[in-house]
Amino acid sequence: MAVTENMGNIVINEEIAAHYASLAILEVDGVVGISGKNSFSDYVGVKTKDVDKGITVTVDAAKNSCVVNVEVNIEYGINVYEAARRLQNSVKNAIENYVGYSVSCVNVTIKGLVIHEEPVRDK
Repeated sequence: MAVTENMGNIVINEEIAAHYASLAILEVDGVVGISGKNSFSDYVGVKTKDVDKGITVTVDAAKNSCVVNVEVNIEYGINVYEAARRLQNSVKNAIENYVGYSVSCVNVTIKGLVIHEEPVRDK
């Protein structure tokens, strides 16, 4: 994002928007990983260079808008469509509120299902 004002230019890298998107994904129930990551604990203290794994943001500076592509794993038993919709809304709101881009779309690719095995209990 490049904005020219009387005080000078403001440039926000695409990685910043991707970072906010990754944090927004943490809030979505049923999403258990980003592009092959086993869990969101891998994203605690994430460094900017790691954010692009599974999340891409393409900015149109002329329109001050962006397109976001996200690849995630969903927990088995969760309504996949509803989880993807919640993810789209969460990512869109985070980028628009914190970065200032208008988000034209959030494309979600469900890469896999994660099945959590429950331990067998003795009777």
